[in-house]
Amino acid sequence: MRARARLRRDVSGVSEVVGTILILMMTVVLFSVIILWVTSMPTPTGQTRLDILSRMDPIYGGLGLEIGVNITLVHQGGAALPPVPTIIYVTSQRGTNPPQTDTLILHAYDALLATPNGLQDGTDSRWDIGERWAYKNFALRSSDQIRVTIVDKVKSVIVWEGSMNALQGFRPPVFVDKWTDGIGSTDAVDPVQASMGFYLFARVSDPDNDLDTASVYATITAWYGSGVVCEMPLQMRDDGVFPDRVARDGIFTLGGNVCVNSPYPALSWAGSVILLNASDQQGHRTVTRLVMDVVQPSTGGGGGTIPSQLWQYIGYVQIRTGEAWVSNLNKPYATTTTFQPYRITAGTLNGDGGPLFHFKMANHGNTTIFIDGWTSAVFTSSARASVSPLYIVKPVDPARPANAGGIAAYPGVPTNPGDFQYAQVFDIDPFNQEKGGVPTEVLAAAKSAFRNDWPTNFRAETLFINILISGMAGPANMTYQQIINRWGPTYNPIDHLYDADRTTRTSWYAQVIPFIGMVVY
Repeated sequence: MRARARLRRDVSGVSEVVGTILILMMTVVLFSVIILWVTSMPTPTGQTRLDILSRMDPIYGGLGLEIGVNITLVHQGGAALPPVPTIIYVTSQRGTNPPQTDTLILHAYDALLATPNGLQDGTDSRWDIGERWAYKNFALRSSDQIRVTIVDKVKSVIVWEGSMNALQGFRPPVFVDKWTDGIGSTDAVDPVQASMGFYLFARVSDPDNDLDTASVYATITAWYGSGVVCEMPLQMRDDGVFPDRVARDGIFTLGGNVCVNSPYPALSWAGSVILLNASDQQGHRTVTRLVMDVVQPSTGGGGGTIPSQLWQYIGYVQIRTGEAWVSNLNKPYATTTTFQPYRITAGTLNGDGGPLFHFKMANHGNTTIFIDGWTSAVFTSSARASVSPLYIVKPVDPARPANAGGIAAYPGVPTNPGDFQYAQVFDIDPFNQEKGGVPTEVLAAAKSAFRNDWPTNFRAETLFINILISGMAGPANMTYQQIINRWGPTYNPIDHLYDADRTTRTSWYAQVIPFIGMVVY
């Protein structure tokens, strides 16, 4: 008897087939996504490869002073650069100043440009291998931070960039820092106060380590025209000898001499320039400048001196008690036989030829005063309506009697104010207004301006004396000698009354000095 086959359901085989199909579908989907993602990426742009050899050379003038730089770039390999998309940027920065950028297009070299630049080789504006690009700029210095960047504007990429440095042995010294100090013995930098002295410091380095330490000089331009040694370049030292603190630390010092010690600087030095010079042993020279700042001297307890600018309100010309006296016209005006005018008899005044009054005055302003014949001593009576001026006379010969050729009428014409003449000036000391210029002795004897109609008779009474200073003020901050040195001995301030240049323009001047009371017995 044959066995009967029995059938039954078995799902194990179905599961394996379905799993294989699912895995295959997932793989196909995953690879499809990856392929779509990869094919959607943009094709990379071809990069421009460039090899550049750079060089910067300082340009020196005839005196060894650096006057500019010359930058040369040599194409040593890579793609050629076409003129349209290629832009060259030259960025420079001097010290802490903001960076400056010069934007240049690629073209053949043009020497007529304000900053000559361009390709020096080849016949077109395409920069090929072996060709040089040059850039000359007289506003830059090799000590500046200079960087050149070449950009392909079409691809918006930087093709090449590099910093420019001069070759060793060609670089001049560098003034890293420079400053003035009112008190050299302290670590702090103190303000420079008028008439209190000051010190000058400069930190100098040399990239080539060949600085000539004996070549560091300072020229104080406020001394120009003074005729003294201080107007010459003054050597700064880095030897550790006072006032220099540390030897060979790179900080050069000027101070402790008559040019910068008290009573200098004057307040008028504010804004003046100090020129600084340094050279290396190859003769390469650097010049820079420092603008001085001078402030009023600070004092405590209400003391101190009169600030220089206040003299214009007080009056430039001043006379001190004891600097007025009387002599007689029968004697030379330089006689030692003199009398004080404060208490005096009429007989002393009127005797021996009559009175000759002497007033010794100094100019504390900043302009030389040229005095004319209207300058006078005005006597006002306290008991009657009487005002009697004694006008200035011209000193002629100190050895002869005053009324016999020792003095003369002061030059000028009373009816023609345009005919300005002078025989005396009140000079200035531009470095010390408190001290004032060399005093001038003014003589008064004439009853009328510009005449020799002396003497005047006095009687017993009390008189008040006011001094009238009349004339013209010269150019600001120029001594009489400086004026004569510039314009010659025939200088007349009225010729410069309307100068367009304010530094040479003159002006009319008048000042009244209330002086003393004189009792005549």
